[in-house]
Amino acid sequence: MDKKEFVLKAFDTLFNKRDYEVAARLWSPNYIQHSAHIPPGRDGLFNLVKAAPPDMRYENHVVVADGDYVLLHGRFINNGRQRAWVAGDVVRIENGLLAEHWDTLQDEVTRDESVSGLPMFGDRFPSATPALTVEMARKITAPLYEALNQPQKKDVAGLLAQACHPDYKSYSTNDEWLSREQLAEVFKAIGSSVPDLTWSVKDIMVSGDRVIVRGRATGTPTGEFWGARPTGKSFDTMAVDVFTVRGDKLAMAYHVENWVGALGQIQR
Repeated sequence: MDKKEFVLKAFDTLFNKRDYEVAARLWSPNYIQHSAHIPPGRDGLFNLVKAAPPDMRYENHVVVADGDYVLLHGRFINNGRQRAWVAGDVVRIENGLLAEHWDTLQDEVTRDESVSGLPMFGDRFPSATPALTVEMARKITAPLYEALNQPQKKDVAGLLAQACHPDYKSYSTNDEWLSREQLAEVFKAIGSSVPDLTWSVKDIMVSGDRVIVRGRATGTPTGEFWGARPTGKSFDTMAVDVFTVRGDKLAMAYHVENWVGALGQIQR
C-alpha cells in the first residue's frame, strides 16, 4: 500500500467508518495537530469526530504524495453546518503512521456565488444551500450565549468570534448598533455588575436565514446596574433576539431585553 492509499484508508476509517480502534493503529500517539479548528493531539481529533453528526462523511477529490507528505483536496459533508466544508489537508507520515497535520477549510459555494464560475469540489456545484435547522441555529448561537453566563470569567471576545462574523452588527434600536468588539465590552461590563449573571435559551425558532431566540436572564447585581444601585435583590427577566445567519456565523442581530422590568424587581 503506497502512502496515498494509506492516508485515504485512514481518513475513511476515522471519518466515515468511525472505527476508532483501527484508527488508533493508523494515527501516531504523538500526533501533532496544527489545525485552528481541532484540539491538540490524536485524542483531540478523535473526540471531535465523535462529537460530529453521525452521518458526516469525508469525500476525496485529489491526493498527491511528496516524500513523507501527502496532500489531499476533499470535502466534509453533513457536518452539522449549513454548508459542506471543502478541505485542503497536508499530513506527514512517520514510521508508518500519521504524525502531523495542517489544513485549510472553506465553506462550499453555490453556482451563483462562485466568482470563477467553477465548483470548488469536483465538477458539480452543490444543488442548494441546505436549509438552516433549529439544531444548526442552536450550535451557531451557543458561543454567544455562553459569553453571557458570568462574562467576567470568560474569553468573551473569543466566544463572540466563534459565533459572529467580524462585521457583525448588534442593533438595540432600529438604527443604533454595536460592533462585535463593542458588544464584548458591554457583556463584560454587565458581568462585572452582575457576577452571577445567567442567560438561558428557553425557545429557539428558525425562519429562512433568521433565528429567533427567547431567553431568560437572571442575576443579583453587586454593583451599579443600568444606573441603579445594588439592593441585594435579584432579577428574572426576558430577552428576545432576532439573528440573521450568513454561512455558519451570525451576521447581525436585533435584540430587546426587559431591563425596565429587571430594574423594577431589584428596586422594590
